Amino acid sequence: MEFSVVIAVRNEKQYIEQCIQSIFNQDYKEPYEIIVVDGMSKDGTYELLKKLQKKYKFKLLQNPVLNAAAGRNTGIKDAKGEYIAFIDGDAIADKDWLNQIKKTFEKHKDVIGVGGPDLLPKDTTYRSKMIGQVMSSPVASGGKLNPSTQHSLMQEEKLADHIPTCNLCLKKEVFDKVGMFDEKFVKGQDLELNYRTRKNGYKLLYSPNIKVVHHRKHHMRDFTGQIYKWAKAKVAIIKKHGMNGLVGHIYLWPVYFILLLITSFVFFYLVDELIIFFFFLFFGMIFYITVILLESAQLARNYKNIRLFPFAICLFPLIHMSYACGVIVALLKKNVW
Repeated sequence: MEFSVVIAVRNEKQYIEQCIQSIFNQDYKEPYEIIVVDGMSKDGTYELLKKLQKKYKFKLLQNPVLNAAAGRNTGIKDAKGEYIAFIDGDAIADKDWLNQIKKTFEKHKDVIGVGGPDLLPKDTTYRSKMIGQVMSSPVASGGKLNPSTQHSLMQEEKLADHIPTCNLCLKKEVFDKVGMFDEKFVKGQDLELNYRTRKNGYKLLYSPNIKVVHHRKHHMRDFTGQIYKWAKAKVAIIKKHGMNGLVGHIYLWPVYFILLLITSFVFFYLVDELIIFFFFLFFGMIFYITVILLESAQLARNYKNIRLFPFAICLFPLIHMSYACGVIVALLKKNVW
């Protein structure tokens, strides 16, 4: 068995059938196995998976720990393949997904893991589509400063610091060397594992040919909550590994901004020139608003959607505030989760 595909799910009834269909419809000709691990779903996902087992041949396991890290670890322990391919329950793999993974490994003998972009589905909701388009902007994701390939539309192969588990394949041997996913992490388990992988001298490679489409959150509360948890995960990694675990300084920009604000205020207060502080603060706000307006206009032009302009103007600050709150709250708490 060359490939084991592990899908850790919890409450994914809406999309899980499409996901499983896409894995069974692969052009890959060699035998491969599919392991679905359900995290005690409450929306009927497990019951649907039991029905799908009558049509598709896959192994169905349960994960009483609930979180995705434990689910993936359960799948890894049961897997017989030389390569473990991960995909999320709300993602759909291209027909040549496994073929492209194999070709990439054959082309790059020195890498331990490969992955690719998570693209927007054609049938996604209008709001989810706009969220995905906004997240493709460097103003939302950090662009080249962000070491993660998530939301990336890069068209060239390159070594990566982080490839999310919605589209990632690792050689099984890596888990013997660096350990499994950390089950204490509610979010960011893949980022933390990627850090340990690279720390041990292994390489990860991004390829634009390894494609999945990935459904985005379409309720603003769910989306901002996801951003908030992503931010907490970055701090959790720093608390576990120290500043060496900091993959990119952009992850701590809210802290740097607050420190700069406090330092500037104290300095200008001591020299009795607070008017200068408020002058810089005012023009800083003007600069921020200008960047948001220009980037929103650029997105609307690129995607030929005028409605994206006001949507992006509102969403950019929400993304930044949700992320900042997540970072600050996680730093102040002894236990991040």
